[in-house]
Amino acid sequence: MQKLYKTLKEYGYIHHIEYDKQGLNVLENKLVLLPDSLFFIDMAYRVMHTYVFAISAPKYKTQGILTLELNDYHTLGTSAFANNFNIEIEQSWDEIVIRRQYGMRKVLKLEFDANRYVLRKGFPDFPSCPFGHTFKSLGYDTQEKEYVRLVSSILKEKSLKVIEY
Repeated sequence: MQKLYKTLKEYGYIHHIEYDKQGLNVLENKLVLLPDSLFFIDMAYRVMHTYVFAISAPKYKTQGILTLELNDYHTLGTSAFANNFNIEIEQSWDEIVIRRQYGMRKVLKLEFDANRYVLRKGFPDFPSCPFGHTFKSLGYDTQEKEYVRLVSSILKEKSLKVIEY
């Protein structure tokens, strides 16, 4: 489990986050994230009866790690935070890859299929921007019908189709 924590810290998840009935307490920033705060679960791992979450809140200059034991995880799952934590939980951490960013699935270069993914610009149905503004463009998965984050190398691909609103 130390390897998991070390890798998450290398990815920039340096803050320590604790959960209690007040909310998600970011200890270093003296910040409390509430269910309606603008934050994202970027990764989730289960190690035996322990759950480890990588959380980012760019608007609040926060990237941290929340660790919950099984009982606390179940308590959180019945709280107002339940929707925020409704993501796939990885069970293997041999290769740690950030598969979510800003609340959206992240598409890696190896996964890119020009027939499936497009870049949309100026669409009114974009999700919330992590900094409290609006997105100008976002990737879109035409198969799953959902917005995705495309890694920057995909944005340089000549085969990437761009659709203006």
